[in-house]
Amino acid sequence: MQTRLSVAALAGAAALLLCIIMSVHSLNGAALIGCGAGSACDSVLGGRWSMLFGIFPVSGLAAGVYLAYILSYAFYMLSKDEEIKVFASKAMLLFSGAIIGSALWFIGLQIFAEGALCKYCMSAHALGIICAGFTLAALLPGHKPFRIWPAAGVGLAALLAVVQAITAPDSVYQDGSGDEAFPLIPAGEAPVLGNPEAEFVIDLLYDYQCSHCRKVHQMLPEIIDHFGGRVAFVLCPCPLSPKCNPYVPKEENRFEGSCDLARLALAVYQLEPEAFPAFDAWLFGADEDSWRPRPVAEARERAAAVVGQDRLDTVLPETAISDMIRRTSDLFGRTSTSGSGGIPRFVHDYRWVVPVADKAEDLEMILADEFGIR
Repeated sequence: MQTRLSVAALAGAAALLLCIIMSVHSLNGAALIGCGAGSACDSVLGGRWSMLFGIFPVSGLAAGVYLAYILSYAFYMLSKDEEIKVFASKAMLLFSGAIIGSALWFIGLQIFAEGALCKYCMSAHALGIICAGFTLAALLPGHKPFRIWPAAGVGLAALLAVVQAITAPDSVYQDGSGDEAFPLIPAGEAPVLGNPEAEFVIDLLYDYQCSHCRKVHQMLPEIIDHFGGRVAFVLCPCPLSPKCNPYVPKEENRFEGSCDLARLALAVYQLEPEAFPAFDAWLFGADEDSWRPRPVAEARERAAAVVGQDRLDTVLPETAISDMIRRTSDLFGRTSTSGSGGIPRFVHDYRWVVPVADKAEDLEMILADEFGIR
């Protein structure tokens, strides 16, 4: 029994450390190793399910549970009072049920709601399940009346899920500003969605392998209509790959083709501007219910079919395309701060915002507030 509980306590202590690290990140934007711009953990830890009541990180709540578990373990192991040992064992079983229930809830959220798996979160959940599993194996055999305590813990996790489902905000966002206007990409030098002479021309930084970018992309026509044509968007491919973006510190496997896809999109725009909207929509799978980023080889074939293979081969190596990606990357770098390196990113004048929104109405409110669109 003691060996199983020792393993459980070690796993709980490791999970506690991870939860503290994630809580600090959520509260002050402290950088996390391997959690760079546009990464899965960047989107999950900054998403709408990462906070309770919009103010307290759920990782902080988890840290409290693991701390309480470890204290209960200490009382169980060190106390010679049988009543204290029984109370501590019930507490550990209660926390184990809460840990398992919460792990299942948050793993499900990452898979079905976020569409991304955070390596820090998943590591903490795995350690938590190990902690809870060894605790149940050590304390439940021969103690049938104790079974109510892990069940009660699962009930607490279910209550947390209900509270989150009711109180989770429809949208969250990161924002910032500079001391002076940012060097925006002007309408005409990059593709424009909407009227290039609109009152508010906003640069949109995005990546063709980013699922959140796809979601926002599909909202843009509705937003333009909502603001009566007073808003237009300059579409600025901004790869989240260090191969062409020096402000991204480490390659994420899911963005390894981003530079090539951005070059192909800009090449199509340069050669056949009128064909760009259809190619852009195809890259993002606008008409598809389920979507995965386009393989580079498939995108190259599609681009060649649109503009011609010879013309494509001639334009792709040109410095103009490299210069545009350098400029969008520079804008990305200028509007990135510690803990705020995500996309899609809207930039206008001296302000920028990275929204996470499920509906166009929520994104409209964010843009109106951030850029003074009335």
